[in-house]
Amino acid sequence: MSKAARILKGPPRTLETNISFGQFILEKLRQHYEKVFEIDAETGQFLTYKDMLEKTVKLTEILKKRNVQIEDKVSIIAENHCNWFVAAFASIFLGAVVAPINPVYTEIELKHVLGISKPRIIFVSRRTEKLVSKVVPTLPWNIELIELDDEALNNNVPTIKNLLKTIDDEIDYHRYTLIDIGDNKKRPVVILCSSGTTGLPKGVALSHWNFLNFSTTIGTSNYLDITPDARALLFLPLYHGYAFGVMALITNAGGTIIRITNFSPDLLFKSIEKYRITLLPIVPSVLIILAKHPSALNYNFRSVKRAFCGAAPLPKEIILEAKKRLNVKSIDNGYGMTELTVLTGMSNKLGNNDSAITNIVPGVQCKIVNPETQETLGPMQKGELCVKGDHIIMLGYYNNPKATNETIDKDGWLHTGDVAYYTETGDLYVIDRLKELIKYKGYQVSPVEIEVLLLSHPAVKDVAVAGKPDEFAGELPTAFIAKQPNSNVNPQEIIDFVKNQLSPQKWLRGGVHFLESIPRNSTGKVMRRELRNLASRL
Repeated sequence: MSKAARILKGPPRTLETNISFGQFILEKLRQHYEKVFEIDAETGQFLTYKDMLEKTVKLTEILKKRNVQIEDKVSIIAENHCNWFVAAFASIFLGAVVAPINPVYTEIELKHVLGISKPRIIFVSRRTEKLVSKVVPTLPWNIELIELDDEALNNNVPTIKNLLKTIDDEIDYHRYTLIDIGDNKKRPVVILCSSGTTGLPKGVALSHWNFLNFSTTIGTSNYLDITPDARALLFLPLYHGYAFGVMALITNAGGTIIRITNFSPDLLFKSIEKYRITLLPIVPSVLIILAKHPSALNYNFRSVKRAFCGAAPLPKEIILEAKKRLNVKSIDNGYGMTELTVLTGMSNKLGNNDSAITNIVPGVQCKIVNPETQETLGPMQKGELCVKGDHIIMLGYYNNPKATNETIDKDGWLHTGDVAYYTETGDLYVIDRLKELIKYKGYQVSPVEIEVLLLSHPAVKDVAVAGKPDEFAGELPTAFIAKQPNSNVNPQEIIDFVKNQLSPQKWLRGGVHFLESIPRNSTGKVMRRELRNLASRL
């Protein structure tokens, strides 16, 4: 097979435009003027596209008076708040760069990520105002806080509500013009924090061009097929690229976001039923809840037309049970990462193989390489997944050229750090993270493979596998398990379960440990570094 034949390719890319992402959003708010943009799942309060247009344009004028310029940084540090997108859109309208931050970061983490983008303005909520107010005076540049809630904890912090009152209502919202940002391929629109699975988070800079391509492609019939009547449930944290991407797709179509601020399984189930959700973007941990939580059987999920989950290998039993409960033909499986503008490809809609990535994004190329020699590999050979496409690959890690050059090679291929392979027919399977493989006596053991098996055990509610350091073997596979309620399973039963079905290098020689819950980050990824540290102490 020739080297060229080993490159997987999406269909041709067609978008050519130099408008800003802000102009795109502004036009969509005008186009869908009378429709409902967002509903608070807990209170039922809502904002129309008209409300969003008027509030964001007014806030744009307020930020303009504060001399916010193109490529100034504006951070949002808040839970899934009703004014979150108002703050984001107004900043983007000015050509500023939105740098959203996880609202549960500690003081040390907050200082680190603020040091990456150095924002001039930070939007806070009452939940985050106290900590941010403590951190800001310790930083060597001037920062202004603006409160998203109607009342601030500190009277010196202005609120959006009061600021909006200072702008007269004689603005012609349908003729309001935005600043020219220049080349949309070179101009950043957001700096999103990487998940930090290999250390402290880095700032992923994505361009206006990146998000324009995403917004106009991923909602089409070949991908998520988002229609104007779409109602998407959004419990994903708004500071994350996944949620930001869902917002862009729904805004493009003129659909409605039903926003959850305080996630719980029961609120998830109630919201799907009450608001007749049609599009359900989820993460692996929530897919497990849908499949295994007993309360899910008490709700009507028949409104759901599409369920979409980030790429993570899961047992067929879990996927089948989730499909059955949601009454959907398929659980669309997507592969992506923040550095690749959220999504690179997804499974087909037929439901005959939810694990394979078959629909690659237009204009994108994928290949598998030997991580040591960089040789391009052929079908059924496992290696590192590399992706190419200027409209999907990040501008780089912000102010971190070293990390950028380590990730994007001289030929423009982004090295994902994911282990993958493809079949003779071009189906792509992403199976693990290179840096998370357990090294046992020269073997490379996939923790995900063991997790997939353990999730099929009826007593296992959730699970994560990590390597326990060992002087002689290198690392020992170790399982951390959250048991189903009222389960009496013991560690030896779990060890024997794996022994009977997997080869010796995959046996749980590091033991089995029961936890109340598995540590996961806000997007459902297992926090393996935390578990490896725990394993080393056991």
